Amino acid sequence: MILGHIIGKTTTKEFKFAVEGAAKKFQYVQFLHEDNCVLAQITEIERDAHQTTAHCRIIGYRDDYKLKTLKTPPVPSIEILEAEQEIIKSVLGLIASKNSAFFGTLEGYTGINVNLDLNKILTKHLAILAKSGSGKSYACSVLLEELMDRKIPLLIIDPHGEYSTLKYPNIQDKETLEKYNLKPKGYIKEIHEYSPDTIVNTDCKPLKLSMRDLTPNELIHLLPAKLSNAQLGCLYSSLKELDIIDFDSLILQLEQEENNAKWTLIHILEYVKKSNIFSTSPTLPSELIQPGRATIINLKGIPEEVSQVVVYKLVKDLFNERKKGNVPPFFLVLEESHNFIPERSFGESKSSGILRQIFAEGRKFGLGACLISQRPSRVEKNALSQVTTQIILKVTNPNDLKAISNSVEGITSDTEKEIQNIPIGTAMVVGVVDTPLFVNVRTRKTKHGGEAVTMLDKESDNEESTDFLDAQENYEEGELLSLIKPSISLEDKKIMSDNKEISTTLIPCTFLTCKDEEDEFYILINNNKMELITDSETAEGIPIRVSTLPQLSSQQKKIFSLSLKLNKFKPAELFAKSGLQFSDLFDIVNVLASKGFLEKDGDAYSIAPKLSQFRTLNNHACYAKPDFAKIHYDKKLEKHENADKVVEFLGNFIEIIDIKECFLVLYE
Repeated sequence: MILGHIIGKTTTKEFKFAVEGAAKKFQYVQFLHEDNCVLAQITEIERDAHQTTAHCRIIGYRDDYKLKTLKTPPVPSIEILEAEQEIIKSVLGLIASKNSAFFGTLEGYTGINVNLDLNKILTKHLAILAKSGSGKSYACSVLLEELMDRKIPLLIIDPHGEYSTLKYPNIQDKETLEKYNLKPKGYIKEIHEYSPDTIVNTDCKPLKLSMRDLTPNELIHLLPAKLSNAQLGCLYSSLKELDIIDFDSLILQLEQEENNAKWTLIHILEYVKKSNIFSTSPTLPSELIQPGRATIINLKGIPEEVSQVVVYKLVKDLFNERKKGNVPPFFLVLEESHNFIPERSFGESKSSGILRQIFAEGRKFGLGACLISQRPSRVEKNALSQVTTQIILKVTNPNDLKAISNSVEGITSDTEKEIQNIPIGTAMVVGVVDTPLFVNVRTRKTKHGGEAVTMLDKESDNEESTDFLDAQENYEEGELLSLIKPSISLEDKKIMSDNKEISTTLIPCTFLTCKDEEDEFYILINNNKMELITDSETAEGIPIRVSTLPQLSSQQKKIFSLSLKLNKFKPAELFAKSGLQFSDLFDIVNVLASKGFLEKDGDAYSIAPKLSQFRTLNNHACYAKPDFAKIHYDKKLEKHENADKVVEFLGNFIEIIDIKECFLVLYE
C-alpha cells in the first residue's frame, strides 16, 4: 500500500513524506533506494490545514545478512510503502533461531514475533527498567522461562520472594498461551530456592555462607557498620592473635582487649553471628550453580544491611569459582539492583564493588548479569553503561527518564516522551537494532507472582461498582485466617477437574519451627487427626499417639535426646556427653526404659520401636508457609482435645523454637 511520497530535504538518516494513506506513529515503511529495499520508521506525524506530514528515521537494509545504512540520501518524490512483514523481520533481525528467545510480538504487528539474541543477553548484560507495577518482574520471568528451557544455569537475587511462582504452570491463561503456540509450564524440578532466614521463608533451603579463608579485610568489609579508627585498631589487634577466623573465637579475643571500643565491635559481631548466615559447613557453589538449575536466593524479610552482605559474599565466592572453572558459566539476575549497586551519590553498598567488577569483567569469564530496577537514576551509571540490551517499561519520574536517556543509546527526546506513555504489557527494547522496538510482552507460561498484596477482595467484573459501601461489604466477606494453601489455586483446581464442584476444607494445624544441630526445619501437625503431616498438598500423615507415654524431666529429656543419635548403645557411651555421674546416668537410662522410651536388650539399649519414626522428624519437613489471607470455606474441622499434648510429646525428640496455629487448606 502506498502511504505517500517523500518531500523536502532528505539525509542519510531522516526524511519526511506527505501522507496520502493511513499512516500512524511508529509504523514501519519501506522505499526503494539504489536497488535496495530500505526500512524506515515513522517517528512523528504533524498536520496543518493543507497536508499531513510524517517524519521518518531510516533504519537500513540487509546485504549479505548484515544491516547496512545509507551512504546517499533518498531521492525526493519517491513512493513510500507500508512495510511488508518479511522485510521488517529481515532488517530488524527478528527471525527466530536456536539461540533466540521468544519475548513477544512487535507492537502493531501481531504476526511478527520478537526474538531476542540470547548470546547478547548472556554475555553482554541486560537491564530491565520500569516504575513499580509496570511489569518488570513479569518481563524478566518471560526471559527466565526461555533460559530455563535451554538449561542455562541461573542465580536469581530475589528481595521480595516474587520468583518462586516460576515453579507452577499458568493454567488460568491457557487460552491466551495457545495464541502464541505455547502451553502452561512449571519449573518445579529446575528451581531450587534458598534463604538466610527459613523461619520467614519456610519453603526454602537454608543458605549458609562460607567462613573459609576469610581475610581480616574481608571480615571488616562484611560487618554491617562503618568502624571508627579506634574500633579498627582494636579489631586488627584481636585478629593478629587468631590463626583461623570465626566469630566465637574473635568475640572471646576481643573480650580480653583493654580497649572500650571493643564493646561496640562485640555487639556488631554478635548481630552477624545471630543472623546465622555464616557457617563452617557452607552451601557449596557447585550446589547452587549447575546446568539446568535455577537457584533463587529469597531475601524476603531480611534486613537490607544483611541482604547486602549476603549478595557480596555469595557473588564474590561464585565469581571466584567461575574464574577457576569450578562452576559452569551462569546468568545473574539482580532484582531491586539500586539497593545492591547504587549510584555513588546515593551511598555505597557492601555489594557495590564486586558487582561493578562483574559488569566490567564478567563477560570474559562467561558470567552475564541482569539489572532490574524501578529507580534507574539510583543505579550505578558505570554498570548501566556496560549493558548492551535494555528492556524499558513505563517510567514517569523525571530523574529516572534522564538517567535512561543518558545511559541508553538510541533514545531520542521523542522516544523519551513515549516511555512515559507505554501501556502495561508493552516494553521498549533497545539493543536488538539501533532503533528502539516496542514489543507486546508475551504471556507467561508460569504463574505470575508479582501482583501487589491487597487488603480488599477483588471487585466484580462490573467496573461501575466502586461505591465505598460496596467495597466495605466485599471486604467483610470471608474470614481472615492464618493459612497454608496448596500450590495449585482453587481456580486452577477447577480448571484441571473440568469445572467440577470443588469443596474447601480447613484442617486445624500446629506449625512448628524446630532445630536439629545447626539447621532449622518445620513440621506440620494435623490437630484434627493427631497426625504428623507428610504431604501438605493432600494432608496425608503419620499418626501420633501420645496417651501411652508419661512426661519426662529436663534431665531425662537430655539423656533421651543424646540416645536418639545412636542406634544401639551402652550407658557408658553417653557418659562423656551427659555431664552426670555415671550412677545417675545409669538410673535415668533405666527410668527411660521403664517409661517405654527405650528398649533394653541385655546390657545395651535402643529406641523403642514404636518411637523410631520420630528419630528423623526432619525427613518429614514442611516447605509450605502459613500466611494470613481471607478465605471462603465449606467446612472447618474441629481441633482434637489432646492436640496440645502432641507438641509436648514431640519436644522429647527435637528442640522446638517456635509454635504457630494455622489451618491447612484442602481442596476436594
